Amino acid sequence: MHIRQLFRGSDGTWRTGWRIAAMLLLLTIVIVGINVGWRALGLPGQQQGGPWMFLLFSSLVSGAALGIITLLLRYFENLGLAAIGMPFAARAWSETAVGTLLGAVPVSLLVGLAVIAGYGSVSPGGMNAASFVQMLLPMLLAGFLLAAWEEFVLRGYLLRQLSLGLNPAAAVVITGVLFGLMHSGNPGANWQGLLYTAIGGILMGWLVLRSGSLWLLIGYHFGWNATASGLFGLELSGFEEESSLFNSTLAGADWLTGGSYGFEASLPAVVFEVLVLSAALWLIKQKGSEPFSQTGL
Repeated sequence: MHIRQLFRGSDGTWRTGWRIAAMLLLLTIVIVGINVGWRALGLPGQQQGGPWMFLLFSSLVSGAALGIITLLLRYFENLGLAAIGMPFAARAWSETAVGTLLGAVPVSLLVGLAVIAGYGSVSPGGMNAASFVQMLLPMLLAGFLLAAWEEFVLRGYLLRQLSLGLNPAAAVVITGVLFGLMHSGNPGANWQGLLYTAIGGILMGWLVLRSGSLWLLIGYHFGWNATASGLFGLELSGFEEESSLFNSTLAGADWLTGGSYGFEASLPAVVFEVLVLSAALWLIKQKGSEPFSQTGL
């Protein structure tokens, strides 16, 4: 076997494993570099520095991920970001907005059920204009960027490469499981939360394949997080939001509330997410959309 065949296929293109390895290596180098540079400049930690400093850090990480994926797509495939469902076109705004509204639905249904069933309550958060600008606004912007960078990597570049190197079904399952495992280090992580997150990740992967739009998923991811933490003040993946429009509490059995991990580890959360994402997949199928791996996006 010629050594060149270890790196390139019969068509002369780089093998999928090396494309993925290059992404992981570059991401590691750049993110470590950002952290080292951050400390070298004497900047405060993300929590000590406050929301606007956290926004700056999120901007650096998200921008680095987008730059790396743009570079890899161009180098390995001579393609732009449209290849992962991110064309910079007018429809990007509308698809992101639709995704944001879609992501708000499961969380809103869960809170509504909790209030109606009597195991949850919602009260005003007491926010004023100053606290909105100082606390909530930068956290929402940072939340969008962090949701975007996860989507760039998982359901953008990695999903595409695995779809082409293996098959779409395997790619969806692998990226979904990785999405769940990425949350294993969060405070209060439990097996239910990781399992339900993985299930949601699998359905989100199918939605990208069927719609051909990563913008839709960036919006969905942001809409879920923003509605949970910024609107209702729910604990999100083990993290508590310091500022929100409303304060919501859930009390009861862990299967209803999610326990230490927060509402995302609750049975109602995964049921509502499965229902909403399944409905979205059905509607897109009715419109005759095809997976981006088949249309060449």
